[in-house]
Amino acid sequence: MKTLIATVFSLMLLIPGINTVKVEDTITITVTVEGIRNSSGSIAIALHNEESDSDFPEAEAFREESVSLNSSGDVEIVFEDIPAGDYAVALMHDENDNGDLDFNEFGMPIEGFGFSNEAMGDQGPPDFDQAAFSAEKDTDITVSLIYMGS
Repeated sequence: MKTLIATVFSLMLLIPGINTVKVEDTITITVTVEGIRNSSGSIAIALHNEESDSDFPEAEAFREESVSLNSSGDVEIVFEDIPAGDYAVALMHDENDNGDLDFNEFGMPIEGFGFSNEAMGDQGPPDFDQAAFSAEKDTDITVSLIYMGS
Protein backbone atom coordinates (compact mmCIF):
# COMPACT_ATOMS: atom_id res chain seq x y z
CA MET A 1 0.00 0.00 0.00
CA LYS A 2 2.84 2.40 0.85
CA THR A 3 4.39 1.65 -2.52
CA LEU A 4 1.13 2.49 -4.30
CA ILE A 5 0.78 5.82 -2.48
CA ALA A 6 4.42 6.70 -3.19
CA THR A 7 3.97 5.82 -6.86
CA VAL A 8 0.79 7.93 -7.21
CA PHE A 9 2.45 10.87 -5.48
CA SER A 10 5.50 10.56 -7.74
CA LEU A 11 3.29 10.50 -10.84
CA MET A 12 1.43 13.60 -9.64
CA LEU A 13 4.72 15.48 -9.51
CA LEU A 14 5.33 14.65 -13.16
CA ILE A 15 1.96 16.01 -14.37
CA PRO A 16 2.40 19.63 -15.53
CA GLY A 17 0.50 22.16 -13.44
CA ILE A 18 -0.21 19.96 -10.44
CA ASN A 19 2.99 20.68 -8.57
CA THR A 20 3.35 24.32 -9.53
CA VAL A 21 2.37 27.20 -7.32
CA LYS A 22 0.95 30.16 -9.22
CA VAL A 23 2.94 33.28 -8.50
CA GLU A 24 1.06 36.54 -9.06
CA ASP A 25 1.94 37.86 -12.49
CA THR A 26 3.44 41.30 -12.57
CA ILE A 27 3.54 43.92 -15.28
CA THR A 28 5.64 46.89 -16.32
CA ILE A 29 4.27 50.44 -16.55
CA THR A 30 6.30 52.81 -18.71
CA VAL A 31 5.62 56.54 -18.37
CA THR A 32 6.90 58.94 -21.02
CA VAL A 33 7.08 62.56 -19.83
CA GLU A 34 6.72 65.15 -22.59
CA GLY A 35 6.99 68.92 -22.69
CA ILE A 36 9.93 69.36 -20.33
CA ARG A 37 10.92 73.01 -20.77
CA ASN A 38 14.57 72.76 -19.73
CA SER A 39 17.21 70.39 -18.40
CA SER A 40 17.33 71.86 -14.88
CA GLY A 41 16.58 69.72 -11.85
CA SER A 42 14.70 66.44 -11.98
CA ILE A 43 11.40 64.77 -12.76
CA ALA A 44 9.70 63.27 -9.70
CA ILE A 45 6.93 60.78 -10.38
CA ALA A 46 4.51 59.00 -8.06
CA LEU A 47 2.58 55.89 -9.06
CA HIS A 48 -0.60 55.55 -7.00
CA ASN A 49 -2.90 52.55 -6.73
CA GLU A 50 -6.55 52.36 -5.66
CA GLU A 51 -5.52 52.24 -1.98
CA SER A 52 -4.58 55.93 -2.18
CA ASP A 53 -7.61 57.02 -4.19
CA SER A 54 -9.29 59.14 -1.51
CA ASP A 55 -6.25 61.40 -0.94
CA PHE A 56 -4.71 61.41 -4.42
CA PRO A 57 -2.19 62.87 -5.13
CA GLU A 58 -1.18 63.77 -1.55
CA ALA A 59 -1.46 60.18 -0.28
CA GLU A 60 1.62 58.03 0.01
CA ALA A 61 2.41 56.60 -3.40
CA PHE A 62 2.62 52.91 -4.23
CA ARG A 63 5.97 53.61 -5.91
CA GLU A 64 8.06 56.73 -6.51
CA GLU A 65 10.92 57.50 -8.86
CA SER A 66 13.05 60.54 -9.58
CA VAL A 67 15.16 61.11 -12.68
CA SER A 68 17.85 63.81 -12.85
CA LEU A 69 17.74 65.81 -16.04
CA ASN A 70 20.94 66.43 -17.95
CA SER A 71 19.53 67.16 -21.38
CA SER A 72 16.32 68.41 -22.90
CA GLY A 73 13.74 66.13 -24.46
CA ASP A 74 11.30 63.49 -23.29
CA VAL A 75 12.04 61.27 -20.29
CA GLU A 76 10.97 57.66 -19.89
CA ILE A 77 10.43 56.19 -16.44
CA VAL A 78 9.81 52.45 -16.01
CA PHE A 79 8.03 50.82 -13.07
CA GLU A 80 8.69 47.06 -13.03
CA ASP A 81 7.16 44.19 -11.04
CA ILE A 82 3.82 45.94 -10.59
CA PRO A 83 0.68 43.90 -9.83
CA ALA A 84 -2.05 44.35 -12.44
CA GLY A 85 -4.70 46.86 -11.38
CA ASP A 86 -5.82 50.48 -11.54
CA TYR A 87 -3.20 53.20 -11.17
CA ALA A 88 -2.81 56.97 -11.45
CA VAL A 89 0.36 59.00 -11.98
CA ALA A 90 1.27 62.41 -10.56
CA LEU A 91 4.54 64.05 -11.51
CA MET A 92 6.44 67.31 -11.32
CA HIS A 93 9.45 68.98 -12.86
CA ASP A 94 11.40 69.96 -9.76
CA GLU A 95 13.59 72.53 -11.49
CA ASN A 96 15.45 73.63 -8.35
CA ASP A 97 15.65 70.11 -6.82
CA ASN A 98 14.18 71.17 -3.49
CA GLY A 99 11.74 68.23 -3.37
CA ASP A 100 8.64 70.45 -3.56
CA LEU A 101 6.37 71.86 -6.23
CA ASP A 102 6.96 75.59 -5.87
CA PHE A 103 4.21 78.23 -6.15
CA ASN A 104 4.15 81.96 -6.88
CA GLU A 105 2.57 84.58 -4.59
CA PHE A 106 -0.85 83.90 -6.19
CA GLY A 107 -0.75 80.18 -5.44
CA MET A 108 0.02 79.13 -9.01
CA PRO A 109 2.63 76.40 -9.55
CA ILE A 110 5.82 77.79 -11.07
CA GLU A 111 7.25 74.36 -11.86
CA GLY A 112 5.82 71.85 -14.28
CA PHE A 113 3.33 69.21 -13.18
CA GLY A 114 1.11 66.59 -14.79
CA PHE A 115 -1.23 63.68 -14.22
CA SER A 116 -2.11 60.53 -16.12
CA ASN A 117 -5.02 60.96 -18.56
CA GLU A 118 -3.98 64.65 -18.69
CA ALA A 119 -6.48 64.97 -15.82
CA MET A 120 -7.11 68.37 -14.24
CA GLY A 121 -9.15 69.25 -11.18
CA ASP A 122 -11.50 72.23 -10.94
CA GLN A 123 -9.70 74.15 -8.19
CA GLY A 124 -6.71 71.93 -7.59
CA PRO A 125 -5.42 68.49 -8.48
CA PRO A 126 -7.72 65.87 -10.02
CA ASP A 127 -9.08 62.98 -8.02
CA PHE A 128 -7.87 59.41 -8.46
CA ASP A 129 -10.78 58.41 -10.71
CA GLN A 130 -10.02 61.21 -13.18
CA ALA A 131 -6.37 60.20 -13.48
CA ALA A 132 -6.81 56.42 -13.17
CA PHE A 133 -5.92 53.96 -15.91
CA SER A 134 -6.21 50.19 -16.00
CA ALA A 135 -2.99 48.20 -16.29
CA GLU A 136 -3.79 44.52 -16.77
CA LYS A 137 -0.74 43.92 -18.98
CA ASP A 138 2.43 45.88 -19.75
CA THR A 139 1.25 49.46 -20.19
CA ASP A 140 2.73 52.59 -21.77
CA ILE A 141 1.32 56.02 -20.97
CA THR A 142 2.37 59.55 -21.84
CA VAL A 143 2.03 62.59 -19.56
CA SER A 144 2.56 66.13 -20.82
CA LEU A 145 3.89 68.65 -18.31
CA ILE A 146 1.93 71.83 -17.66
CA TYR A 147 3.69 75.08 -16.74
CA MET A 148 1.40 77.82 -15.44
CA GLY A 149 2.61 80.75 -13.38
CA SER A 150 6.30 81.42 -13.97
